[in-house]
Amino acid sequence: MAKKAAAKRRAKGPAKSSGSSSRLVVLVVMVVLALVATPTALVLAIGMAPSLVALFLENRPGAYTTKCIAACNLAGVLPVLRDLWLGGHLLSQARMLVGDPLVWLQMYGAAGVGWSLVWLAPLVAGVLADAAHDRAIVKLRSRQEKLREEWGDEIGS
Repeated sequence: MAKKAAAKRRAKGPAKSSGSSSRLVVLVVMVVLALVATPTALVLAIGMAPSLVALFLENRPGAYTTKCIAACNLAGVLPVLRDLWLGGHLLSQARMLVGDPLVWLQMYGAAGVGWSLVWLAPLVAGVLADAAHDRAIVKLRSRQEKLREEWGDEIGS
């Protein structure tokens, strides 16, 4: 049964990834946004560039890297958009904002935090898991020693 299903999947060819559909959605949204709200589209296109790169480079299902980077990147872009919207939402103001190096540092620094989370989170999780395993081993050896004291040495063999 499983062999038939696998053969059927092979006959159909590789499954389409959801990444291509999300890329298409992002492109359509950016084009519509460029037509409707050009200053916002300009800030988003420049500010969210690290997320767009991650979206187009990631080929794993789930796109967890892209989601992490995009969330952090958006946290850096939203204050810039707020300034743009409160300042009148003009194209000249958008050009002035994206011309400020501190704004770039804010937007790309937030994306850098996202990249750092992607790279550091597995390392930190590994260290924490190792520490938990070591603590469990110590606890089990202590319990084994108590059982040896109670039942004798033949319990350990």
